[in-house]
Amino acid sequence: MGTGALSSPLLTSFRDSYRDLLRYLSHRTGSADEARDVAHDTWVRLADMNLRGEQPALCDSEARAYVFAMARNLVIDRQRHAGVVARHAQSQALPLGDAGGAQHVPDACESLMYRQAVDMLEAALATVPDRARQVFLRHRVNGEDQGTLAAEYGISRNMVERDMMLAMDRVQVAMEHWHAAGRAPGTGAAHSAVRGTGRRRSLAALLGVAGIGLAGGLGAWRWWRMAVADWQQVASTGHGKTLRHPLPDGSHITLDAQSRVHMAYYAGQRRVTLLAGAVFFDVVRDVDRPFVVEVPDNANGAAVRVTVLGTRFGVERGAGGGDVQGQVEVQVEEGRVRVQSLGPDGQVTATRELTDGEAMRVAPGEPLPASPASTHEAAAWRHGVVAFTDTPLADAVERLRRYLPRAVWVDADAAALRLSGQVRIAQAEDFVRALPAVVPVQVQLVAGQWQVQAR
Repeated sequence: MGTGALSSPLLTSFRDSYRDLLRYLSHRTGSADEARDVAHDTWVRLADMNLRGEQPALCDSEARAYVFAMARNLVIDRQRHAGVVARHAQSQALPLGDAGGAQHVPDACESLMYRQAVDMLEAALATVPDRARQVFLRHRVNGEDQGTLAAEYGISRNMVERDMMLAMDRVQVAMEHWHAAGRAPGTGAAHSAVRGTGRRRSLAALLGVAGIGLAGGLGAWRWWRMAVADWQQVASTGHGKTLRHPLPDGSHITLDAQSRVHMAYYAGQRRVTLLAGAVFFDVVRDVDRPFVVEVPDNANGAAVRVTVLGTRFGVERGAGGGDVQGQVEVQVEEGRVRVQSLGPDGQVTATRELTDGEAMRVAPGEPLPASPASTHEAAAWRHGVVAFTDTPLADAVERLRRYLPRAVWVDADAAALRLSGQVRIAQAEDFVRALPAVVPVQVQLVAGQWQVQAR
């Protein structure tokens, strides 16, 4: 989907008014978490209207009023639904003869599903250090303030956030295992997706309505919201194409050519998994919901994790062979990020912070460099340029492959030759033609393919 399909006066007004809208919704609902949920639902409705071509013709002030009216109506709908749920939950707590009607009793399958999920969550949190577990439960399940918890435990707010991230990671892994267990062997992807949706809905109903589980109905429901994404999407680009894509919280991502990401927003975390290529992030600050980018190593399960609160930075995963195979490059344009290397077991093996103008290349699961490098321009590909510094020829060609109109083959003797400089993406093929003037190679176009051989 092109960026044009996701641009409209209403969506623009939503992004421009996002902070004011959150304050308004927090006042209406009395809950910052619920305010974010309603804002997300509003964005989904507006995006859906845009895709269906149902946008009303409005000026800027009318567009803002329309957005706020839609959000207010969603709050009213939620409050009505909450009343129905509360009355139903109250009737569920009464004996059948006193409830005034029939009562839904979870069947054996639903009860087993629920118990499996709760057992997995409890087992996951049992592996978290005691302070981190208590911070997570008290803030995310009971709603206690981060600053109060930091003062009580004698730690910084940043340490509170790290504790919560640790606990959330364990919960997320547990829920992914639970969803995977719901997919019967040998079933197709579509069938598995339907089964997974059924598990989410059934368990959500048990937690939210039946009022049983970890901390009573409300606590269990908050727990469930922490573990299940309330918005997720996959974005990708083709050969030679880039994409700037808005996110529900007002953040933006820009994908390089041949790139792919999976995005998921949870009640306590915004998470992006970089599956291929390179992405630049422009992140709206939200201290209660950190923004996390993970780049997994598909071969051994290790990963690189980048955590931010609000910043502009780029992340790229290396492809092909040579020096950059499997490595992840992080470049910070503005703000501060925390880079972590994770082992195959998900444990953090190394941590380092980067700030304005700093960069680092990391291999998943491996030690981090002793000190960061400097970068003149983070994600320079956004401006039509790719820079190389003492880069093997094979790696340079692999990096440019996503823009080149024809395939390029590099022989083994030429692959290790090193070069430095900048290449304009629009002139990537001219760069291939000019290689003999830069390194000792000969270049020929044979049967529609560039062949690069050492001289």
